[in-house]
Amino acid sequence: MATRTYTNGGNMQFAPVTGHVDNQGILGSIASTILNWQERASMRHQLASLDKEYLNDMGLSTSAVKLETSKSFWQS
Repeated sequence: MATRTYTNGGNMQFAPVTGHVDNQGILGSIASTILNWQERASMRHQLASLDKEYLNDMGLSTSAVKLETSKSFWQS
């Protein structure tokens, strides 16, 4: 385990260095991003296909749906 040294009034103290360890690697990150984009695009397509009655039941306005469905797949 790596340690980082801190000084406190001349006394040496050691604390473990903790941080995020990326187990996916770059290819896993790319694949995860693409899957998120596909899911987002699919959800927006489904949302756009709902009629006004369903939107009202869910408490969504048509203007809010238009705003959301007009976004590109990479926009959150």
